[in-house]
Amino acid sequence: MQILLASLMVWAVVTGPEPDDDGATARIRCDIQIIHATRGAEFIDPALRPLARYLEASFGSRYQSFKLLNRSPMTLSRNERSGLQLPNNTELVLTYLGNENEQLRLTMEVGSLRTTVKVHDGGLFFQAGRRYQGGMLVVAIRARNSS
Repeated sequence: MQILLASLMVWAVVTGPEPDDDGATARIRCDIQIIHATRGAEFIDPALRPLARYLEASFGSRYQSFKLLNRSPMTLSRNERSGLQLPNNTELVLTYLGNENEQLRLTMEVGSLRTTVKVHDGGLFFQAGRRYQGGMLVVAIRARNSS
């Protein structure tokens, strides 16, 4: 399935949801925000105000301006892969692996980077460092249970 959203192409490979140990289908919802961080005049896109303190704490020593480029929801069943094309033509792929010790486990792939991320339900994590138009792309991902 391919859906064109502004400059991002969202795709998903759908496999049947696998039940957790209790028989319930495990699903998570990810809110993905693509942010352009640049140097210069201090600016926080009004849409990013809920993330402002995290952006400033994580990237504020290097970047002062944060503009939201796109926001995309993603719902994943266990072992389902889904991804989107970033504005710099790099692909971001997430796979939900299930829960472990009350945390959501996901693999995240961006270009040649592949890592496993553990995050609390409702938690936020960043992927950053990809150069883009004189600045850097920051991908903010908030993951929460939806089942």
